This record gives sequence, C-alpha cells and structure tokens, in this order.
Amino acid sequence: MGILAGKLWLLLFSTLMLMPMLYNNIKTEGRSFGIHAIAIVSVFSTMLLRVIVIGVSGFNFEYLNPYVFVLLWQLSVLLAVVSVFYLVLNELKEKFLRYSNTNDWRYLVPGLFEAGLLVLFNFHSMLMVDKREIIDSATSISLYFIVNFYVIVGAWLCYKSYLYNLDFDIKYIARKHFYYYLVLGIALFGQQMLFNDVEVGFSLAAFLFFNYMTRSRTLISQDPLSGVNNRVSFSKYINNVFINKDHSGAYIVFIDIDHFKQINDTYGHIEGDEAISLVGKTLKSIAGEHNAFVARMGGDEFVLITQTQDEETVKSIIQSISFELEERLIFSDKKYEVSVSCGYVYAEPNSRNIKELVSKADKQMYKEKLKKKEASQDAVF
Repeated sequence: MGILAGKLWLLLFSTLMLMPMLYNNIKTEGRSFGIHAIAIVSVFSTMLLRVIVIGVSGFNFEYLNPYVFVLLWQLSVLLAVVSVFYLVLNELKEKFLRYSNTNDWRYLVPGLFEAGLLVLFNFHSMLMVDKREIIDSATSISLYFIVNFYVIVGAWLCYKSYLYNLDFDIKYIARKHFYYYLVLGIALFGQQMLFNDVEVGFSLAAFLFFNYMTRSRTLISQDPLSGVNNRVSFSKYINNVFINKDHSGAYIVFIDIDHFKQINDTYGHIEGDEAISLVGKTLKSIAGEHNAFVARMGGDEFVLITQTQDEETVKSIIQSISFELEERLIFSDKKYEVSVSCGYVYAEPNSRNIKELVSKADKQMYKEKLKKKEASQDAVF
C-alpha cells in the first residue's frame, strides 16, 4: 500500500504540473495533437499506468491480467521518451541548427523496433511460465537500453547545438537541456542498478515543466517572425552588458534589408515576411558562430553587437552575412534577391551611450545603401 500511495502522490503532483501545460499548449497552438501535447499526454499516461500496474499486481484481481497492463505501461514509457526526444529535436531544428534535417524519421526506427520486442517478450512471458523470469529480465534490459539510447542521442544533439549556431538567449536553453539529459542518464543508471527498474515518468514530467518555463521565457524575449531577439530583449542586453557594468569595447552593426518595400509591393506582404524570416535565420546563424548578440529593432531593421576590438572581425561578419544569404537563396525558390546593407560603429571601452551609437550605425548603414543605389544606377548607364 505504501508504494501505491507514493505513486498516487507523484501522479497527483505531476497532474498539477502537466494539465495546465497541456491546456495552454492546445490553446496556443490551436491543435490537440502537436508534439508538445503528445509528450505531455504520454508522460501522464506513463504515470497513470504505473499506478494501475501496481494496483493490479498488489490486489490480484481475478479477471485482470497484469501482463496486459505491464505491456501498456512499457509502451507508454517508450512513447513518452520518444515524444520528449522529438520535442527537443524540433526545438533544436527551429532554433539552433543551421539547416533543417530531412532525415528525422530515422530516430523513430529504434523505437518502433523496441515496441515490437516489447509485444513479443510480453506475449511469450504470458505463455511460458517456466521461463518467465528470463523473459521479464530481457524485457527490462531492452527497454532500459532503448531509453538510454534516446537520452544519449538527445544529449549529443543538445551539446552540439550548444557549441554551434547559437544566439544570446538560446545558448542558455541548449545548455540546460544538455544538463537535464545528463542528470536523467545518471538517475536511470542508479535506478537500474539499485532497484532493477526504469521508472522515468516523474523525471520526464519535471523536464516538461522546465521545458514549458524556458519556452515561455523564449517567447517573451524572441521576435516571432525573424526568430532573433526582440527590442525588449535588446534593451535588457544593453542594460546588463554595457550600461550597468564595465565592458571592454564592442562593435555595433546596424542592418537593413535592401529593396524591402519593393519586395512587399511586388510579391505581397507574405513574401515580405518570408524575407525578414530568411534574414533573421541568417543573422542568428552568424551571431552564433561569432558569439554575438542580434535583435530585430522593427520592420526590416536589425542590430548586431559583437564584443571585439578588431574591425577586421566585424568586416568578416558582414561578409559572412552576405555569403550565407546568397547560399540560402540558392536552396530556396524565391523569385527575388535578398541582400542587406550594414553600417557599424565602435563603442569605446566602458562607454554607456550605446543607443546613440546605434543611431550613428544607422546613419552609416544609410550611406552604404546610397552607395549601392548609385553603383546600380551607374551600371545601368
């Protein structure tokens, strides 16, 4: 009874965490079967079925076969681990990775194979009473192995994403996801060694709660169209890094999309939004490579800040932006060109007038835009 009461308490506690998340997720996304919702429901099902398994096994109900519920619980554990893995993978694709991965299905293959094994093992365990302990042990080992497979792969993807193509806010989230996987892996190992069990329900519920909080933080600080930091986050960054403490100097780059009004007028506002999104992804990628901060100031205007005293580094960043934009356009089906004009100024060490310097960088950008315009007119004549 004590074990059952403990599982019921964990189920109640997890329900208080998971159900508000599920409601807010469905309300926000406008659909009931997104990967986030599936992850929440599967984790809740895992904990609920665990309570049922303990109850059926403890009270020996005559017409209820405990192996049926054990199989359902094992399949729910598998679904919960896989869905949480894909939840993290989708976030990595959306926010960290430079280009989208079209081979996501291959991560599903081990899970499907394990599901088949679980059904086969449990079916044989019900039929072969004399070898039941051996089959049950094989079932436990195979489930433990596949759970750790997804933990290790998830940890590697998070760590790789932490190292490459990260912006100011997202670096925090990738690092925290990696730490979660690390702790979960250690906990699973200890659990298996001490208790011969792979109870992961509450750990996954705690992770989903953490994930919900970090997603909320990201939504508050991130511009939804471009994917980079928004103006509010820019103000926080300025206050935390430049105004409220000493700094060693930085370059401020003001960036504007060329011929943006023409794109809007010719191809419509949807394509205009696509152009902003394309530039945002490019800037996020470049900022991650150079440990820089980038934010959308409004419209087609962006600001990038890199804490360096080397002007050549800034020139290299601007050149990289143009090169990557061209590369992304090659793989897109856009009927128009997307380019940017950049202007930059240097913020002296410990200077506090960052917003004034942003205005100066804006003027330098405008001069660069005029040069491009004059050059194109000369080319026509």
